[in-house]
Amino acid sequence: MALFIIDETRCRRDGLCAADCPAGCIVFEEGGLPEPHEKKQAYCLDCGHCMAVCPADAIRLTRFDRPGEPLDRTLAISLDQAEQFLKGRRSVRAFRDEPVDRALLERLLAVTGYCPSGHNARPTRWVAVSGADKVAGMAGGVAAWMRAEAEAGTDLAAALHLTGIVRAWDAGADLICRHAPALVAAVGPRQGITPREDGVIATAYLELAASAAGLGACWCGYLLAAAAHDAGVRAQLGVADGEAVYGALMLGRPARRYTTLPPRPEPEVNWL
Repeated sequence: MALFIIDETRCRRDGLCAADCPAGCIVFEEGGLPEPHEKKQAYCLDCGHCMAVCPADAIRLTRFDRPGEPLDRTLAISLDQAEQFLKGRRSVRAFRDEPVDRALLERLLAVTGYCPSGHNARPTRWVAVSGADKVAGMAGGVAAWMRAEAEAGTDLAAALHLTGIVRAWDAGADLICRHAPALVAAVGPRQGITPREDGVIATAYLELAASAAGLGACWCGYLLAAAAHDAGVRAQLGVADGEAVYGALMLGRPARRYTTLPPRPEPEVNWL
């Protein structure tokens, strides 16, 4: 199968697709049509830069099952708007007692397919837990691991103050998943190009997309710690041998509204 299809009636023969291909998969000679490079086409990253840069929508990678979508520049935001949005993000730990719409969550997860990924490998897959009862069951598995660590008096139990978390759990306070109505975990292979970084970036993308959708989110650090050390928690999440959990978010409608941007120290920058 050919690497890509060219619509000859649309192609402007400007060579932009070849110039922008990061892997050099496209050959272009002035006045002609782009062609796949005989050898380099095997290294196509599926990034879609050729499609994204073409102003005439004249090229489509055959490995994609659908054409690209036009970029609506009327929806572009200003730097001021982006700055306000990014500064206004908060880690939300108190949620309304209402479910997260599954269709909305699926839409947000689809956005993460566009985040940066080493070599565009995109190895991250998602485990979604929907419903406060199911999230509580996941938190219970984490609490069981915490209890075992606390009773054994491990260094990790002391560092993470697990005795107090278990005490609160026994009293009915969930400091693990915060009684959230939804939980999402980013899972990826242990081996690869940049699987950990890919999972972290994908989770960050999801958190920002969730904020734009009016959802609150918070990284679930206790779940990440448990998944890193306990086979039972990994089994609960359906994490296979050779996989790891690189990100986890509690999700739900925020119980409170934030109205002020607290100050932050200026970043330390070493200009070279």
